[in-house]
Amino acid sequence: MIPEVTVQSAAPAPVIASLSPEPDPHLLVFHVNDSTDDQVLFQAACRKGNVPFNWHVADSAEKGISYLRTLVGHAREMPVCWPDLILLDVVMPIRSGFEVLKFIRATPELKHLPVVIFTAALQPDCEKESMRLGANLFLLKPLDFTAVVELARDLYKLMRQIRGQGGPREEG
Repeated sequence: MIPEVTVQSAAPAPVIASLSPEPDPHLLVFHVNDSTDDQVLFQAACRKGNVPFNWHVADSAEKGISYLRTLVGHAREMPVCWPDLILLDVVMPIRSGFEVLKFIRATPELKHLPVVIFTAALQPDCEKESMRLGANLFLLKPLDFTAVVELARDLYKLMRQIRGQGGPREEG
């Protein structure tokens, strides 16, 4: 005959904690710029500065408008991932960045999106026209890589403040 054994656990019962998840630090940037060099330079500056931007790029105003038009169309049928920021060059062949900005501000589904003009254009009225058309910010492209890294960090911090969250990690 086998004796009856009672097993008692010494371990406490598991506790299920309710933790609120950390907000995703990444921001989706839609960069419309005909210069691949400029696109790569800004992305490299973000990596160097630990700025967690996720990138979607278009190399012309036409492709930028087409992408945004597609997002709007899909949003009528399913959830879409809207850009957190649109980074827009002004000087591009055929159609300028101003045409993209006009499209964004004229489209109800897009008009709330922040648009930063990021250009090397030095025409006297470029900044004034950008703001008149509804840009949120006008930035001239720096010539120095270190300045681009700082600009990327500052832009990220600004966007996180707008969304109510912190800034990028500082590299030690």
